[in-house]
Amino acid sequence: MTEVQIKEMTARIKARRVALGFTQESFCEAIDLSASSYTKIENAFQKPALDTLIRIAKRLDLSLDYIVFGSEERKPSKALDTDVLKVLLESTDADALLSASTFLAKAAKIKKS
Repeated sequence: MTEVQIKEMTARIKARRVALGFTQESFCEAIDLSASSYTKIENAFQKPALDTLIRIAKRLDLSLDYIVFGSEERKPSKALDTDVLKVLLESTDADALLSASTFLAKAAKIKKS
């Protein structure tokens, strides 16, 4: 992901957090993340790990697609897909990958319905 894409992603996260009435502190508690880590993410100084991104998406009731790409309908290019997956895979562990896999399987079932 480019620096601009990361800033756009974190702007979407912040906008939704504020719209839901969360302070940074209360949101950190809601997603079980330290304030310093979340501040770095929201200010685009640190890329969120996949498991963190999943917790953020769940708490904000947003899809990962919207958070990362900005649109439910957007179909990213293969190059962008590869870049995003590379960043996410490099910053996550096996448990988070299993959670993401389960999430994606459920989302695919819902979409087919």
